[in-house]
Amino acid sequence: MTNSSPAPAQDSPKRRLAVVAGLARHPLTPRGQRAENVVEALGGRWDVELIAFPPPASGGAAPLTRRRPWRRALGYLAGLVLIDRWELWTLRRLRGWRPAADAALLVASPWSPVARAARKLARRGIPYVVDVGDPWVLTEGVPLPRTIATWRSRRAERLLWRGAVGAVVTTRQQGDRLTRLFPHLRILVRPNGYSSPAAPATPRSAPREPGSLRLVHLGSLSPVRVDVCPLLAELQRSGRWGSIVFAQFGDDYAGMLSGLPDGVELEHHPVRPWAAVVEAAAGFDAALVLGNQLGYLLPSKAIQYLTLPIPRIAVTAGERDDALAEFAAAQPGWLVASAGQPEPAERIAAHVGRSWSASELAPPPEEAWPQVAARVAAFFEGCVQGAGAAEERRGEVTVSAGGAR
Repeated sequence: MTNSSPAPAQDSPKRRLAVVAGLARHPLTPRGQRAENVVEALGGRWDVELIAFPPPASGGAAPLTRRRPWRRALGYLAGLVLIDRWELWTLRRLRGWRPAADAALLVASPWSPVARAARKLARRGIPYVVDVGDPWVLTEGVPLPRTIATWRSRRAERLLWRGAVGAVVTTRQQGDRLTRLFPHLRILVRPNGYSSPAAPATPRSAPREPGSLRLVHLGSLSPVRVDVCPLLAELQRSGRWGSIVFAQFGDDYAGMLSGLPDGVELEHHPVRPWAAVVEAAAGFDAALVLGNQLGYLLPSKAIQYLTLPIPRIAVTAGERDDALAEFAAAQPGWLVASAGQPEPAERIAAHVGRSWSASELAPPPEEAWPQVAARVAAFFEGCVQGAGAAEERRGEVTVSAGGAR
């Protein structure tokens, strides 16, 4: 008797995905974390080819070293011509690359790998989405030097966006700038996610000493951030606290804290793993996030601050359309403050003086990396699968940013 039962269904082959993300093997960087998590979210449905820089030899960032004068001179000359310092690596790595993929995800920065890859993908009609961090040149908010490198970057970025079927940006402000230049793009606004600490610390119910204010900043300071000293000076002049302590966990290469006002005590601590930072943060009244001088950028550390067991204060430059202020307004446990605002001391005193419950300070689940990566992966797949119908969705912007709800 002939067996007429149907043959078992064969699993359909995975689609081929090319991922170009220079920092994908550098998990200590924000863009490396993003590439790593999004690739993991896509990996179950796609056969992934990853193009990325080699991992750091020490497992971390390279130490700062003093370069010899001739090397500094060569670096200066290269900066006048090359798109970025990774361009020579990009030329070697992608010289013979012939993408054989159904779609591609390009994660910037750095920009030279994604710009060169985009040209090769466009020639072969392979749809691609570009996931960006900080802007490159076309949407930059400050004047740029008139060099060959700037001219080449502008040309490369125009080609990059003209061929893309979608873009993922970290702030609404960046999305608006990009839409004005390239209205054909579908855009998702989605900053990074947070990594949950192994054992979150328990928040304390009230300040230990009503007459003291202990503030902490986590991460390196740099001139691109808002200067915290004017706000600290206003808090000290208010006379509300007999003691104000500012604790800095990380480096201050540019000496930003040299302008710390008299009467504010500085505690300087080395960089620590995030789990240790979360535990140490319970000894402070609030954590400060310093915004960017360019307010349309969102500091990536603001997302990870969601896991701290204490109230958070976003220190901005006071711009009307500030990405960090917009993010903080959508989150529980946050306050936006800047020097020059009416009565910042009164507002901060009320913010740190109330009793915060664990649920109020708990990070929103939808901002964790698994959920964020799944959202980016779904957007990517929607863009590349519907590339043929892109004209029907010109200029579509999806906001899924920092818990705005």
